[in-house]
Amino acid sequence: MSGEELFKSIVSGENKSILGDMARSGLAFLSKGYEKAVSIRNARFDEGKGVNKVTVPVISVGNITAGGTGKTPMVRFICDVLAQKGFHPTVLSRGYRAEDNKKNIIISRDGTMLVEPTISGDEAWLLAKVLSKSNVIIGRDRTQSAIIAIDKLGADCLVMDDGFQHRGLARDIDIVLVDASNPFGYEHVLPRGLLREPLSGLQRADIIVLTKVDQVAPGIVSSIRKRLAQMLPQTPIYETIHKPQALYTLDEWAAGAKGSPVGTHKEKRIMAVSGIGNPQSFTRTLVDVGYNVVHTLAFGDHHEFTNDDVVEIWKQAFAHQADMICITEKDAVKLSQLHAIEDLKTPILVLSIGIEFVAGKQEFIENLEI
Repeated sequence: MSGEELFKSIVSGENKSILGDMARSGLAFLSKGYEKAVSIRNARFDEGKGVNKVTVPVISVGNITAGGTGKTPMVRFICDVLAQKGFHPTVLSRGYRAEDNKKNIIISRDGTMLVEPTISGDEAWLLAKVLSKSNVIIGRDRTQSAIIAIDKLGADCLVMDDGFQHRGLARDIDIVLVDASNPFGYEHVLPRGLLREPLSGLQRADIIVLTKVDQVAPGIVSSIRKRLAQMLPQTPIYETIHKPQALYTLDEWAAGAKGSPVGTHKEKRIMAVSGIGNPQSFTRTLVDVGYNVVHTLAFGDHHEFTNDDVVEIWKQAFAHQADMICITEKDAVKLSQLHAIEDLKTPILVLSIGIEFVAGKQEFIENLEI
């Protein structure tokens, strides 16, 4: 069991050992300090202190829990919608795991990549790769990134990736994604749970999007909606699923070539490999498509893959007699940079995943009026 898996088993309550109880007590004590600090910070922003406004509309996409909720496909969807409306959007990303996100760096301009993934971090680079009509800038200082986007790139609207807690830049629309498979972060703020801030913070949201609703029972989705509606009676709530779009070989993906239809290679034994916040969700997506997933190898979220990891991937694939390995696009960004991947005997497939609305897509688009 990895450290991340152990942590989740503790905060979820799954680990019922004496040590688990002791750990939860200690984490609860730490959570009180974290929650107090977050509350003080939010109160300052609520008063308008430290909030900077720019001259173009800003749409923020974020979440209230740590881990993957589907921000990348949602940002892509929103940028495509804005481009179709005639806007020239720029994505503002923090650049998590970038070489130096203290600097504000232009990652792409109108789909042209300007830096390597090691400079930008995997999430920002992936966004830059798939957004042909948008720009991407990284940097911790989102306000400075916004100024660069407006002055140097001619941006007429901004999309802030993972922006819900980054309140120093004023926004016109606050979109919050809620993962249906773990909507309320085990009911505690970090580190006792996975909440980045108390659930009361959701009152700032203009739009709530439930993601991955197909990965839980309909009754659970209904109960989540009911609870959110009680908390936020005036806030529209939409439901989405993560829908596979295409399947690529690693070389096809890196070259931007056309992939194969989803469902290709269903007769093969597949090993799922990922370094994301919710690896179970990725495996579930593969199984739902109809793939025979014989093993899942999960690394930590934002894992920095090494050549030694490639050796371990091959060993696991061999041990489980996997015909092929399937990875996410985020992990493809990193793995495609490694020399050892060229010597891997088992073929690697990359699954492209987009977001699809269960209902209310047109209404959601109309709510993006800026």
